[in-house]
Amino acid sequence: MFAFLGPTTSDIFKQYGSLTGFTALPQSFSIAYHQCRWNYLNQLDVAEVDAGFDKNDIPYDVIWLDIEHTNGKRYFTWDKTKFEEPEKMQKEIGKKGRKVICFKST
Repeated sequence: MFAFLGPTTSDIFKQYGSLTGFTALPQSFSIAYHQCRWNYLNQLDVAEVDAGFDKNDIPYDVIWLDIEHTNGKRYFTWDKTKFEEPEKMQKEIGKKGRKVICFKST
């Protein structure tokens, strides 16, 4: 049994955290706006959506690509017809401090 003597509520939380460990804060991008839709047609479509956010001064931190970016809906692949340069696309979006979430090709 542990007794946390405080005297304030804040002190009790600090004492409890000292005993059990403190919870790490989530990465800031994980609690921000995430842009996602059912299907991006191709790499140009992703770039146009990204540019539209900039044009309209709408902040976002993450753009999600659904499974349609893959080759035959197989994870860890890219449809090279629709996404010719996926690494370049991710780097261009990353330059703005944004992230692309998808399955990385191997």
